[in-house]
Amino acid sequence: MVVSPTVRAAVIHWVTEWYETYILYRYSGEQISGELPKYEITALPEGYVETERIEMPEYFCVTYKNEEGQWLRFDYSYMQQGSALDILTEGVEVRDITVNGFDGQIFLSLDPKNDNTLTWIDPSANLQFTVDAFLDESAILHIAESVALKESTK
Repeated sequence: MVVSPTVRAAVIHWVTEWYETYILYRYSGEQISGELPKYEITALPEGYVETERIEMPEYFCVTYKNEEGQWLRFDYSYMQQGSALDILTEGVEVRDITVNGFDGQIFLSLDPKNDNTLTWIDPSANLQFTVDAFLDESAILHIAESVALKESTK
């Protein structure tokens, strides 16, 4: 098969590797230069306030807490050569899910004292998003579906 250099350069590859106690998302592809676009949760649950923010060229993370001290974390990063994300699978139910048309997975803890995680990939933006929270599946999915581009860097 012959592929043009333009198409080849635009393709981002990711592999999902399943291990006994975790899933590893591993990326290969071109290094991405420039700042991350700015995304935000537009449907933050009532009572949550921002407590921490980390902004780096390839990674963004914001943590919110409510009055009970339960946290909600939203992060995203570029899918590029050398980057990876692992999520523990021990004691969780893993299911495929779709967030605004993008494929993802939700990790639902079998212990209600532990957080749940939803991750999805936007291949056109070369980004992987994750929401971790002490909320149920429908609440986390609602939060994920509310994530919107606030400011483009292009």
